[in-house]
Amino acid sequence: HPELGETLDWMHCQGGEHVFSRHHWGPRGFELLFSRANEGQVAGGDLDRLRHTWAPVVERVGRQLASAPWLSDLVWLDVGCGNGGLVMTADEYGFIAMGLDVREQAVQRLQALGYRAAQGDLDRLEVSDPVAVLSMADVLEHMPYPRQALRRARAALAQDGLLYLSCPNLDAASWRAMTAQGHNPYWAELEHFHNFSRATLMRLLVEEGFMPVDYTVSPRYKSCMEVLARRV
Repeated sequence: HPELGETLDWMHCQGGEHVFSRHHWGPRGFELLFSRANEGQVAGGDLDRLRHTWAPVVERVGRQLASAPWLSDLVWLDVGCGNGGLVMTADEYGFIAMGLDVREQAVQRLQALGYRAAQGDLDRLEVSDPVAVLSMADVLEHMPYPRQALRRARAALAQDGLLYLSCPNLDAASWRAMTAQGHNPYWAELEHFHNFSRATLMRLLVEEGFMPVDYTVSPRYKSCMEVLARRV
C-alpha cells in the first residue's frame, strides 16, 4: 500500500501499560485497506477445517449460556465475520447466527452459502432487539477507539449476554520471542491500532461494564488469546 506510507509508530503508555499506534487511517486509508479481501477473509475453501476451528468456541459459549436460561432468543451476531467460519458453526449448533463485515465480498460469499450477513461496521451498528452473543474475533485491535467499540457491543447485548473476543496477546511467550528475534509480524500489521496484553484487555472489559468469565490460549494463530465476558 504505497499510499499509506512506509512506517508505523507504536506508543507505549507506561501508566496504563497499553501499546497503541500513534495515528490511525483516515477515510481514504480505510477505503484502501477494505477495498479487497484475501482468500482467508471470505467464505470458501476447507469448510470442515473452519468447523473444527470454531466448534470449541461455540461449545464454550453454550456452556456459559446454560447458566442463563432466560436468554431464550439465542441470536449470535459475529462482528467482522470474515470467512464466516464462526457464523456457520454457530448456526450448526442451533444459534440464530448473523454476520457483519465491512468487506462486501465477504458478505456476498456468506450470503451465497445461505447464511445471514450484512455489510457494515460496529460504529454504525443498531439492533432492534438485544442479542444473546456478540463476537469480535480479531476485531478489537483493528478499532481506533476500542472503548467506544465495547460500548457499542454492550448496548447490542441482552442483560447477561456474552461477548467473545480474540486478539494477539503481547505478553505471550511467542510474542516476546518473536520481538526479541526481530521478526514479530504484528509490529507491521497495517490494520492494527492496538496491542493488548491479557491484563490490559481484562481491565478494559471491566471498566466498560463486562465481567470476564473465561480465558483461553487459542491455537488459531501465534500468540492468540480468547476471552468470554458477560454483560453486567
